[in-house]
Order: sequence, then C-alpha cells, then structure tokens
Amino acid sequence: MVGIGHIWDDDQSGLTYGDWTDERDAENAFCDFCARTGAFEVHRQVAGEPLWKRFTQAHQSVRADVLLMPSSRLLAAGWDCGAVVIEVKRSGEKIGHGCSQLIDYTNAAFFLPTGVAVVPAFGFLFPALKQHGRMASLMAHQRIGTAMIRYAKLELFCGECRALTVDDGGEISVGATDFGRKLGSR
Repeated sequence: MVGIGHIWDDDQSGLTYGDWTDERDAENAFCDFCARTGAFEVHRQVAGEPLWKRFTQAHQSVRADVLLMPSSRLLAAGWDCGAVVIEVKRSGEKIGHGCSQLIDYTNAAFFLPTGVAVVPAFGFLFPALKQHGRMASLMAHQRIGTAMIRYAKLELFCGECRALTVDDGGEISVGATDFGRKLGSR
C-alpha cells in the first residue's frame, strides 16, 4: 500500500500561514482576536483525556492550546456544533503534525476550570490556509480543518468549505458543518 504522507505536506498550502515566528505569539493573537469578537469563551492550555485509543497507542493525557466554547451570540447565529479545539503552530511549519494532534484532540474530553468535561466537535489548525483536494477530503472526514485571521476576519475551514467566519466587529456567518458523519465503507 502506498503511504499517504505525501498528501500532508506537498506544497506551500501544507505549511502554516502568516508571520508568527513564535507559537506563543500566534496563540496570543488568536485568543485576543477571538475574545474581542464575543463569539467565544476562550480557554487556554486545557488538559484532557483520550476517550479511546488504538490498541497500539500508549495512554497519554493531552493538552489543547485553545478550547473555544460558543457564546450565546454564536449559538443564536446558527452554530450548533458545540466546542472547538485549536492547535496553534508558528508560521512556516508543516501542517501534518498539527493535523495528527487534532485527530487525537477531537477524540478526547477536555476539562474546564469548573470541572465540566467538553468533547470538541471540530478541531482547527491555526494559522493555516484552506486545504484542497485529497487533503481537504481527509480533513473533512476527521472533522478537522484550518483557521486563519485575514482582513480582520477569523475564518474556519473544514474540507473545501467554510465552516465559520467571525469579523473583528463580531459579525458571524455560519457555513457548512455537516462533515465526517459516515462510518465504515463509502
């Protein structure tokens, strides 16, 4: 069987986007933007536990860079997907490692400071451009995608589709979110 590694990092779209030379700076910019929009309750460095693992994997706790809980404004705008986990990388990094982490994170429960456990419905890699073709298809099936802030807008993409746009004034536009629902043969 031919490996799929070449799908992850075959061109510039397979690299994280922007001018952040430090992961902490990228995370700060992302969290500050999200907090300003009022669309999310932002939680940083949230500990979690896997809900399941493959028999070949060793047990290991996980830690999300950012967990976004939808605000009442986001829910009123039509967002019905619950929490979102964000993996942040510095600019110019290959996206494969972040995507692998997101697959693990969408199969984990994260614990808010209140003690409430949250299972994210989507995972997004920030800062990364929208993916295309085979990569987009693989990501959509896993309910992971990319996030970027451009032109004063946060855009979340899953597969070839825009899942959510929130501008810096707090205007919200919910896109397609019906991904990754099939199991088994296609």
